[in-house]
Amino acid sequence: MKKYIFLLVVVPFFASAQNPTDTLSKSKKDSAIVLNAVNVNYKKPMLKRKADRLEFNIDQTPLQNLNGWDILKNTPSVVVKNDELSVRGNTQILVTINDKKVMMSQEQLKQLLENTEGSSIQSVEVITNPPAKYEAQGGAVINIKMKQNKLAGYKGRLSGRYHQSIYAKGRLGLMQSFNTDKWQISGDYNFVSGKYVRKNFDVVTFDDSQTRWESDMVRKTEALVQHAYNFASQYNIDSLQNIQFGFDGSFNPSSVGNYLVPTNIYNTVSNQLQSNYLTSNYRKQRYGGFNAYFAYDKKFGASNLTWSNNFSSNHHRENQEVGTYFRFINEPERYNRFASNSLQQIKLYASQLDYRFSKDKLTFESGAKYSFVSNQNDLSFFDGNQQNLVLDPNRSNLFKYREQIFAAYLSANYQWDKWEAKMGLRSETTLIRTISNQPFVQNKTNRTNLFPTVYLMYNVTKDQQLGFSYGKRIARPNYDFLNPSKSYYNFYSYFQGDANLKATIIHNLSLTYTLKDWNFEVYHSHRVNPSMEISVQNPATFETVYNYTNIEKSNNWGANFSKGVSVSKNWKLNLYAMGEYNDDYFIGVDQNLYKNKNFFYYGNISSQIILDKAKTWDLNLSYVYNSKSIQGSFNITSSQNTNIVLNKKLLAKQFEIGLVVNDIFKTDNSIVSARYANQNQYFTDYRDTQYFMINLKYNFGNQKVKDAKARAKTAEQGRM
Repeated sequence: MKKYIFLLVVVPFFASAQNPTDTLSKSKKDSAIVLNAVNVNYKKPMLKRKADRLEFNIDQTPLQNLNGWDILKNTPSVVVKNDELSVRGNTQILVTINDKKVMMSQEQLKQLLENTEGSSIQSVEVITNPPAKYEAQGGAVINIKMKQNKLAGYKGRLSGRYHQSIYAKGRLGLMQSFNTDKWQISGDYNFVSGKYVRKNFDVVTFDDSQTRWESDMVRKTEALVQHAYNFASQYNIDSLQNIQFGFDGSFNPSSVGNYLVPTNIYNTVSNQLQSNYLTSNYRKQRYGGFNAYFAYDKKFGASNLTWSNNFSSNHHRENQEVGTYFRFINEPERYNRFASNSLQQIKLYASQLDYRFSKDKLTFESGAKYSFVSNQNDLSFFDGNQQNLVLDPNRSNLFKYREQIFAAYLSANYQWDKWEAKMGLRSETTLIRTISNQPFVQNKTNRTNLFPTVYLMYNVTKDQQLGFSYGKRIARPNYDFLNPSKSYYNFYSYFQGDANLKATIIHNLSLTYTLKDWNFEVYHSHRVNPSMEISVQNPATFETVYNYTNIEKSNNWGANFSKGVSVSKNWKLNLYAMGEYNDDYFIGVDQNLYKNKNFFYYGNISSQIILDKAKTWDLNLSYVYNSKSIQGSFNITSSQNTNIVLNKKLLAKQFEIGLVVNDIFKTDNSIVSARYANQNQYFTDYRDTQYFMINLKYNFGNQKVKDAKARAKTAEQGRM
């Protein structure tokens, strides 16, 4: 959504990165180029350019004192605006953890990553053109790589976090790992408690009636008991074969919000208050997810065979009751009350077989996959008066979605002289069945798509490389966005999905140039039938309807560069800058075609400083600027963020204390507006980003033992 401007600050800052990544496995033949390897006597973030991805390594850096979500904000090529991830202007991003898809909504994903310790993260991969082995889902993939088991022994970590923004939050966590010659086992559990706030000030102007509606909304939500857990294991049958098993999940038994939202209605000619109403919204949510995987891996000669299976389930229950007191001009005072109960249940199963042959400078890969998804959303709507609520069948709905995907791929990688080439082709046949009873919609879709990928890299010299890549992708809509039910926020606004929503086809093209620790990229993305949320005012009913729907098309052309500078032995400075031209074409409420265009630029300057000779004090400073941006009919103002991370190691580095101060000047907020035809609205958006956080960690056991690697999840999970 928003983007930041690049302001030069005289203080040293640490580099940030951007780009979502999804991976199932990594090719040994990928040529890695270290972009900012500088001779400093401690490990620092490094950007590695490979034929098909960019890797941002944060191991043993002050950034590990951040949580997973804030680390994403500091990843080159990844833009986080209004809690929405984007890469190269594309918001349809697939996020994976150790190549496993996370089966959650965007809000749940944010909460999960906020509760993930940065010290558990090895690196973040941004794959803008994923190879044929990867599912074609998503415009780009962000893969968060957790640490892996390597050495025998036992280790553990007890950690705690205090987070103070408008309200306090806290986390307690325990991690343990145990390795033998045959077994690699690790697990962790986190308990989280807190209060979450989002502030909006909405202004909607109806030109025909000469009225301006202003709503001041503070959404405070209490989630005092949250659980997150993870278990991963690997058993080595012998030196050539192993099995992997694991599971992870999260559970929030009660997330409660009680919002009072006053709305004042002004006459736009006299600017006098003429009417008002007060909305009371009590909302309670209960949700959780569980993911499990099993995989068998066999090596024979130059070949490798892997069979992997994934199962996921997700449930989300939401009950809300909305009461509205009306005091309208020339009308008697009145009261309206309604309620809704919704239950969404999603289940997914996927099985994949991969074959790999690697010899000398040739690598060949092929495989097949089957996945099945079942999604059911049951909405009950109740209407009435202050005493009684009665089921309203006309606004209740049962929505069912079934999806099957049959996929196969071929890929080859070859190196010769100074060249490396990688080509692949993936085929996906999708069978979709949807049915909704109110409104009644029934769809059957059968389609087969081909997704080619091409990579070419030329090593001009040892420290100089040229690269080219092209990839075709598909972004299938989240299951929620296909549901045509009306989900009411208040008496005058609701969200409605589109049962006829089309998948987005994305064409990505990029050119890269690397010279030592300088990295340059020029790219273009063309999106056919992109989908996004559009709000529409209805002057006849004074309603604002939020639709997730397709727009005509979207393009962006951009360039970026990164550079690492060693100012001194203990001071590392990093720069990242990006500029993009974006245009979105959409059909307005008047059925005319509109073009919304914008030049967006992003800058990040950051630095790491070691403050003492013993290397027990680390300081990280960073500044990020996003310029104004667009999303369909919306225009979004600029924003910026300045933060400090300070870390101290004690007791032979077994005990760590960390301090994080984020959004120091409270500038990470934005104004979102739409003005065309008879549409005239805007809202301010602040997501409680100014905070300080204290981290405490106690490490015990052999800390050289690393966590067991979790297995990859399926692509469909990211849409749930």
